[in-house]
Amino acid sequence: MTVATKPVETNPIVLKMPPALDMDDDQFFEFCQINRDLRIERTSEGEIIVMPPTGSGTGGRNFSLNGQWRVRFGAKGVGSRE
Repeated sequence: MTVATKPVETNPIVLKMPPALDMDDDQFFEFCQINRDLRIERTSEGEIIVMPPTGSGTGGRNFSLNGQWRVRFGAKGVGSRE
């Protein structure tokens, strides 16, 4: 069985916060913990970015890159903490 998929273009959602709602690092951490199912980042300007989830194509590429990294560097012990 062949399943055809069409890539969907997704863009992050950028939230600009008014100064009265600025969060310190601890508050931002708590915000991220409450919303664990979202990929949340904060810029140096204080903008909060909600990143879209990666698709299966991205997951496959990441898996392949991890395997290549392991073959190239893992066998030589490069980067190990032993």
